[in-house]
Amino acid sequence: MMRLSRNELLFIALGVTLGAVVAWAVRAGLIAPDGALPPFAIVLFGLGIVELLVGLAVGRPPGALVGMPARFVAFASGVCMLLLAGKLV
Repeated sequence: MMRLSRNELLFIALGVTLGAVVAWAVRAGLIAPDGALPPFAIVLFGLGIVELLVGLAVGRPPGALVGMPARFVAFASGVCMLLLAGKLV
């Protein structure tokens, strides 16, 4: 079993936080749930943009900061938070 590093755990927590923020924006009416850019795509793009910015700030390539399993868990947990908190289920 793979152990997650501190960076990966922070990235997963960021995914959950992004999911909660996007769910709040959907419930507040700031983001259309059936718009051209679905809410789960906003979570995905948010994770990608944060990884790029942190990679630039640290001076490492973005792909080297977080492993693919942690990316998947961050996205899946962010979407689960989006669905549960936004009552989109």
